[in-house]
Amino acid sequence: MNLIRIPTSNIDDVWPLIKKDIKDSLIYSGSHTDSDFVYETLKQEKFQLWIFWDKNAPTTLEKYHGVIVTEIVQKKLKKVCHIFIMTGRNRQRWTALGLSVLENFALEQDCNLMELIARPGWARVLKEYNYKNTHIVLEKQLIKKEK
Repeated sequence: MNLIRIPTSNIDDVWPLIKKDIKDSLIYSGSHTDSDFVYETLKQEKFQLWIFWDKNAPTTLEKYHGVIVTEIVQKKLKKVCHIFIMTGRNRQRWTALGLSVLENFALEQDCNLMELIARPGWARVLKEYNYKNTHIVLEKQLIKKEK
């Protein structure tokens, strides 16, 4: 299994394979945006696309295990590698690999912080990789009242 960064020029080649996972992840996490936004932002090179790929599996669907979308964010005092989406199947097979590759990529980009806003279960999973729960995100849906 490998985590492969997909060049912008190849996004259209893999999009049919990953679109459902991206769409489902966005819906499950609160529908703050949609897969069209992710696609366009990837094409604009503002996000980076990664896929977990097992080249030894017999079919394309069996080769593909998951997708990660990252974003490099320059803040005033820190340069951050933000994991925007990390989803797939057989997570136990790829979590350590994915984090290692992403952290090395972040260091190559001169980042000094990794971050993600994630569902609560990820805090438990990533604890063993020295990720700490430093903040929480609280939400309230706002509905405009009719006059």
